[in-house]
Amino acid sequence: MSLASLPRQPGAVTIGSADFPEDEILAYIYADAMKARGVTVSVHADIGERPAYIAALSDGSIGAVPEYSGSILDYLDPAATAKAPGAVYAELEDVAAAQGYAVTSDAPAQDSDTITVTKTTAAKYHLTTIASLKNVAGSLSLGAPEPLLTVPYGVPALKSVYGVVFQRFVPLSAGGTVTQTALRDGAVGAADIFSTDPSIDTYGFVSLADTKPIFAAQNVVPLFRLSVLTRPMAEACNAVSARLTTATLRKLDGEVADGASPATAAAQWLSSTGLG
Repeated sequence: MSLASLPRQPGAVTIGSADFPEDEILAYIYADAMKARGVTVSVHADIGERPAYIAALSDGSIGAVPEYSGSILDYLDPAATAKAPGAVYAELEDVAAAQGYAVTSDAPAQDSDTITVTKTTAAKYHLTTIASLKNVAGSLSLGAPEPLLTVPYGVPALKSVYGVVFQRFVPLSAGGTVTQTALRDGAVGAADIFSTDPSIDTYGFVSLADTKPIFAAQNVVPLFRLSVLTRPMAEACNAVSARLTTATLRKLDGEVADGASPATAAAQWLSSTGLG
């Protein structure tokens, strides 16, 4: 999509969000950045899960929503196979355009599955990547959501792509205190923790690099109805995405977990960047 091809007037848009705090934060960040460029913006937060807000996007109830590149690509095209960030984004651009949508630039920030260990475990076994688990996983257990045991990108891919076979699989939630506690207390030696989980910073966990991607990239990316997207909207979103990192999202998620509203956390960060 070329910026030059988009309407130059600011326009108006309602930006929605999924029903979890991080996506609400993102909706307010992108909304405030667009307002700063003269766009008329309203926010419809907490719509629900992906089928609900994509239906709203499709029928025009909303005009944009913050998304995650790999997940929305899989939703719009279940046959897509791309995993790496650039490949996922390229496929997503084409798939979105074919369905009447458009994506602005994606952010470095990713909310993706990670195989994560404690700092002590990483130091003991010299772990930096998933591949480095190969010779030690047999003495460790993996805590993860039960579907990871059978989905192609989960335990089967750990074995087929990396040669990593854990001693035991422990069904746990993908995030939250149960998983964090199990990892901290040694009940599991590694865990599937989302990359923006604040516990990674709080407890000094080490997320191992997925160098032969088995987990699809999940870069933050605004998804628009093509018919509402204007050049000021795209420029505002691109400026935000250029500054948005995984560490930033972890920090913002932590602020909301500690009691800040998504709107307040978003406004404070945007002000600190000079984009709001």
